[in-house]
Amino acid sequence: MGILILILINIVCPFVALMIVLCFLISSRRSVLKTLFSELKERFVIKKQDLDGPCIWLHAASVGEVKSVANIAAELKKRYDLPILVTTLTKAGQRAAQKIPAFDLCLLAPIDFYLAIKRFVKFYKPKLLIIVEADLWPNMIYASAKAKVKIGIINGRLSERSAKRYKLLTPLIKLIIPKISFICAQSEEIKKRYVSLGASKKKVFTCGNIKYDALNENPNRLDEAKEIINKLSWQNSKIVVCGSTHELEEKIIFSSAKNLKDTKFIIAPRHLERVKQIRENLNKTQFQFSFLSDLAYPPIDTQILIADTMGLLGALYKVGTLAFVGGSIDKKGGHNFLEAAILKKPVFFGKYYYNAPDVAKSLLKSGGGILVNQTNFSKELKKYLNDENLLNTSAQAALNTALSFKGATAKSLEVIKL
Repeated sequence: MGILILILINIVCPFVALMIVLCFLISSRRSVLKTLFSELKERFVIKKQDLDGPCIWLHAASVGEVKSVANIAAELKKRYDLPILVTTLTKAGQRAAQKIPAFDLCLLAPIDFYLAIKRFVKFYKPKLLIIVEADLWPNMIYASAKAKVKIGIINGRLSERSAKRYKLLTPLIKLIIPKISFICAQSEEIKKRYVSLGASKKKVFTCGNIKYDALNENPNRLDEAKEIINKLSWQNSKIVVCGSTHELEEKIIFSSAKNLKDTKFIIAPRHLERVKQIRENLNKTQFQFSFLSDLAYPPIDTQILIADTMGLLGALYKVGTLAFVGGSIDKKGGHNFLEAAILKKPVFFGKYYYNAPDVAKSLLKSGGGILVNQTNFSKELKKYLNDENLLNTSAQAALNTALSFKGATAKSLEVIKL
């Protein structure tokens, strides 16, 4: 039955891909398709790139996953003396991978179509496929296993909702899960979910989240962030840095800014393709605002800065007073709470933190995290901004919590075997 479902997936795959493209064309994120035609050779594995197998193949979804696996890639390269091939789902992820010395070839991931994956494996002859985090692509796993490629998952993330969805395809899951040799889960709870899908208890290990090992108390580009604050004349201001935001959360932030006129806000949207929409929304308000991309002559008394650039969020958290992490009031599961916590900032977030429930609960328990919603957002911000002792106590608790989550890289490397 599992094979029949896999065959059906391969039949409908081209039509689904076309529908996704059409959906992007009518969405605010349509600019992500501007390089579509140049990507097709990689997506459909039309031509072999300059890498001779055998190799170790790492598959990472996007920028965060790519960066988190860099140290593991370097260690595996040294341990087995094999080149490292990395594939990513996004163009941004590919660009980030190309900057990491441990990676020998960085490609966009082939479409999860059996013939494309089979050709990919034939071209590059991987001895080991390591899937980072959550992508259980059935053709990738099945075709690789058929070619006798050893398969593992590191930093395994499996939400309760995803586990329930996978169980709707139980025959297919029973076909592919046994082909995975090891799974390094982020938490004990996630380990249990993999086991509930049919993974052997002997093959699933609780290792923690390797992303947290990359947490840096001294972020890159800090001088640049300080210069931005100077340019805006915010040196003596209280600054709320809002990272990875979505539209609903930005509306809440704008509303709060009206009530906190002496407080400055930095908003780093999750998707930069939405910048035009954010500008339109701000034009409807009475705020003085600036965009980081055109900060040469910022308006006097700027209250809101839109950080429409990549790679600066950590440094902005560092120069801020406290942080709000998005995707948590909007129902996206929450983004990286510890990126702000490691910089000794109280972390505000909403109740939708299912992407990292262990982190969120630990932050809340320690007092380093503060739960907010549309109703109490302004009130909670004001309480912490006006109480220095409370602010400092929460900041120290956030840092202590972040430090407690390190160590997953070493644990994962103990599990990985070629």
